[in-house]
Amino acid sequence: MSHRLRNGLSSLFLLVMVSVVPTNFAGEATRAGDVRRHLARGREAMKANQLDEAEREFREALRLNPNSAEAYANLGLIAFAQTRYAKAATAFRAALRLRPSLWDAQAYLGLTEVRLGHTRTAVPLLTESFSRLQDATLKTRVGLELVRTHVEAKDFGQGLDVLRILQGASPNDPDVWYTVYRMHSELAAQALATLVQVAPQSARVHQALAQALESQDDVAGAIAQYRKVLEIDPQTPGIHSELGRLMLVISQQEPARQQAQKEFEAELALNPTDANSENELGQIYWLRANLEEAFRHYSHALELQPDFVDAHAGLGKVLTAMGQPEQALRHLLEAARLNPQNDVAHYRLAQAYRKLGRTDDAHREWTVFQKLRESQAPLRALYQQIQQRPVTDETTDFGNPQ
Repeated sequence: MSHRLRNGLSSLFLLVMVSVVPTNFAGEATRAGDVRRHLARGREAMKANQLDEAEREFREALRLNPNSAEAYANLGLIAFAQTRYAKAATAFRAALRLRPSLWDAQAYLGLTEVRLGHTRTAVPLLTESFSRLQDATLKTRVGLELVRTHVEAKDFGQGLDVLRILQGASPNDPDVWYTVYRMHSELAAQALATLVQVAPQSARVHQALAQALESQDDVAGAIAQYRKVLEIDPQTPGIHSELGRLMLVISQQEPARQQAQKEFEAELALNPTDANSENELGQIYWLRANLEEAFRHYSHALELQPDFVDAHAGLGKVLTAMGQPEQALRHLLEAARLNPQNDVAHYRLAQAYRKLGRTDDAHREWTVFQKLRESQAPLRALYQQIQQRPVTDETTDFGNPQ
């Protein structure tokens, strides 16, 4: 073969190669474009809840590209939505084999395994994906499922850890807060059962019974249980204070005040640093219109606990009644600063500003008070339904400030 012929064949070979390579690239590009179009159509069909159409598009995308993790993941979502959990699990696993970092797919695989009853398989999948999820709705769903599995396994510590994350991530989700309520109820029930088992005749058992009876609006029964606590252990802290508080729940007439006062004073004899009892004594003397003694007890409560909101509000109302609204403002503003949602503080501020002739400030605080009262009305109504008695306020007189 001549040198010229060999060069000609080589040139032909090169020409074929040059012509073939662009043709293959063009075919691959066309196929990739078709895959993208099918995936896009599938996503649009899913948004329109046309799941059968979406499934056809994703399967066509897989026919053209068997390594499309996105197509597998979306087929898993469709099967999950249609409760075809075995098919969903197969699709999600295929997607994760192709792309292990698809955390949404892993999360849904975990949820699918839960539906299939494979909890032990599901928990690692949910746990690993939970911290990496960006979609808030899916993160909440996975978190709540994790909490449920932890509670069923009596692993309350891990359940609480997940709940703390959910409270920050979804602070307005009712399912999250209901789960928080259920978790703590479960913990309380378990703790009480253990307490009764290990120390059935202890003062703490009667204290727990007293709190349970009070939650059921059985105030007389709660008082009887608190008295049993003192019979068993007269030094138990807080019991005299609880007795005094319940006596004022039954009645705020003078005989009840006298009994309550004895209990608060007995508590202070055991614990002279009990700011709550000092505050309650301030309220008793306020009800008696003994402003000097009310001032003394509220002031002492604040010496013991400088950030005591109720004591600041109580001292503010006393100073206003004593004709010292300027001094009252300092305490009332501090109460509102410590707890901006405290309607009592804003009510008392309106009174103090009115006394000072600061009409605009009084109107502003009165408006804040009314808005807070309105926003709290559903909660107050719920408490009233649960306790079957009105919710009273210790430091607020109803009506417009004079």
